[in-house]
Amino acid sequence: MAGMASAAMLLAPGCGTGDPETSDSAGAPLRRASFRAAVARDFLISCAGGVGRPETAAAAARYQELKQLGYRKEAGHALWLGENDWAAVRRHDERPPCGTGDAPYRAALAAFDARLDALAGRIAGFDGGTQ
Repeated sequence: MAGMASAAMLLAPGCGTGDPETSDSAGAPLRRASFRAAVARDFLISCAGGVGRPETAAAAARYQELKQLGYRKEAGHALWLGENDWAAVRRHDERPPCGTGDAPYRAALAAFDARLDALAGRIAGFDGGTQ
């Protein structure tokens, strides 16, 4: 039994001497960028009236386009992991939602745009796991 446990641990992702080109750690920067973009998206959506605004729709469309680009560059796993990480901790987020009025909305939109820029940069630099 101990031998089976040792073998399972050595073959698990991130353990042993796995191929660094396929390790999850190579996609960690993209995973973090995906997580941060998902956080910023949900904060923007929490703004009063934010869901119905055309700027929000345009930013959401850009986010989807970036994810599609990432999938074409074989970065889908890292993108999915980032979004999955946010889904796992979202309910524990204790930050207050976006305030009311135009200024908080504009700040949240600018933050989301900045996170999308960072995500775009990570996707552009992704080369199949050898970052």
